[in-house]
Amino acid sequence: MSSDGSNNSQTMFTPGRILATLVVLVLLVAIGKMVFFGGNEAPVDSKARLPITTPPSANASTSEAPPDFKIPTVDGRTIKLSDYRGKVLVIDFWATWCPPCQQETPELVRLAREDGPKGVEVVGLHIDDRGRSSPAQIRTFINQYQIPYTVGMATDDIFVAYLGRQDDSIPQTLVYDRDGKLVAHFVGYDPSNPQAINQAVDRALGSL
Repeated sequence: MSSDGSNNSQTMFTPGRILATLVVLVLLVAIGKMVFFGGNEAPVDSKARLPITTPPSANASTSEAPPDFKIPTVDGRTIKLSDYRGKVLVIDFWATWCPPCQQETPELVRLAREDGPKGVEVVGLHIDDRGRSSPAQIRTFINQYQIPYTVGMATDDIFVAYLGRQDDSIPQTLVYDRDGKLVAHFVGYDPSNPQAINQAVDRALGSL
């Protein structure tokens, strides 16, 4: 019996089986990373622009910009994204309960502090999560992470206008140049995102 057991153990761990097991493990890790973090740069729609304050004339790409929504902020103001034309704008769609959002926030805080003097603005747009995050919880999150940038409340219409209906995952981060043109779009978050977002901001600033 010991001989049979020995033979069985040897045949279970052949090089082929070990290689196949390793391939499966790598695939599972990759899938898990995409599900929980998913930090990938998405294709950029060249027509996606920030709205302008005045009605467009014959400029087709501008006329296809999303509406100039009036967005309430957590601190009681109202903003319009057209106000940020002329600056490099980083828009982040997020929620308090989203772990990848919690990972990304410190990087956005750093970006706002370091690149703000260069003309970079960060705007966090908390999604409409049907009351899952109360205004008090959002303010607590802002205080906890010492967020220095504007935090607005995004409706479903704003989310769909900028991101579409195909992918409702968060965070989603958009980088616009001074002309209101979309430079980069990131879906999810992983450790490579800070460098990629920095590079996108540099391109938008014209330093690359």
